[in-house]
Amino acid sequence: MEIRPMGIREAEEITGWAYPPPYDFYNLNGEGAEELMGYEAVFKDGRLVGFFCTGAEARVPAGYGAGAYPEGDGIIDIGLGMKPERTGLGQGPEFFKLILDHLRATRSPSAFRLTVADFNERAIRLYRNAGFRETGTFTRGDTRFLVLMKTEI
Repeated sequence: MEIRPMGIREAEEITGWAYPPPYDFYNLNGEGAEELMGYEAVFKDGRLVGFFCTGAEARVPAGYGAGAYPEGDGIIDIGLGMKPERTGLGQGPEFFKLILDHLRATRSPSAFRLTVADFNERAIRLYRNAGFRETGTFTRGDTRFLVLMKTEI
């Protein structure tokens, strides 16, 4: 797998990805390609398999008011997504490890932080298996979010 800057073709493809319920919460329904342009694209054998972002783009705005994102030197917030056809097939650990390894190599993180909807049990299991632990929760609308952090880099 390899990581490259997001191109408009990849961004437009991602906006058309359709996840089945309950993961359809993450569907972009053809919108937001411009917002994805600062993200990174992940490829396997030349094909787009996922993406990730860091910083403010990776945070859920409702978490600020809930105190879910205390500032800290070197904390990298991560948001990510995998192509729907590849989810639930055991490919998550390799995909997630690639992202973490890339961030370790290109930045100086003191910790990684993720925000995930609490119904997304597959992602939560992946993150916990990678050493992330819950540091907070908050609610936006009908959705409860978990904030998970990994401090052992």
